[in-house]
Amino acid sequence: MKKYLLVSMITVGMLLMSLASVQAADKNFKFGYIDLQKVMALSAQGKIAKGKMQARQEELRGSLQKKQAEISAMKEELERQGMMLSPEKRKEKETTYQKKVRDFKIFVSDSEKDMKALEGEFLKKMLKELEVVTSEFGKKGKYQLILEKRSGIIFADDGYDVSDELIKAYDKWAAANQKK
Repeated sequence: MKKYLLVSMITVGMLLMSLASVQAADKNFKFGYIDLQKVMALSAQGKIAKGKMQARQEELRGSLQKKQAEISAMKEELERQGMMLSPEKRKEKETTYQKKVRDFKIFVSDSEKDMKALEGEFLKKMLKELEVVTSEFGKKGKYQLILEKRSGIIFADDGYDVSDELIKAYDKWAAANQKK
C-alpha cells in the first residue's frame, strides 16, 4: 500500500512538472482539475440521487423498525407466558420467534445490498454522464487536460479547480437531456 502511494505520488509529481514545463513552452496549453465528489454532491443530479436514496433508506428503516417491534413483542410474550405454556406450545412459539429473527436478519442483509446496489446504479449513471459533460466542457473551454483531484493530485492551485464550472455545465446538460 505504501509502495503504491509512493509510486502514485512520484508519477503525479512528474506529470505536474512536465505539465508546468509544457505550459511554460506553450502558452495555449490549458489544464484544470475537478473534485469529483464535490461535483456529484452539489450538482442537481447528485442532489436528486441523494434524495431518492434517502427516501429509500427511510422506507427501509420504517420496515425494519416495524419488524423489530414485532420481534420484541413476540419475545416479551414468550417470556411472560413461557412457564404457563405446554412444552409443545412453547416450542412452537420459540420456533416461530426464531424464524422471525432469521427473516429479520435476512431482511437487514437484503436491505443493505439493495442500498449498495442503488448507490452503485446512481454512481455508474452519474459517472457516465459526467464523462460526456467533462469531455464537452473541456472541448468548449479549450482544455488540453482535466484531472480528477483525488486520483493523485497532492497539491494544485485553486485557480485550476474547474469543479464549480463543471457543476453548472452538468446541471445545464442534465436539464437539456431530461427534456428529450
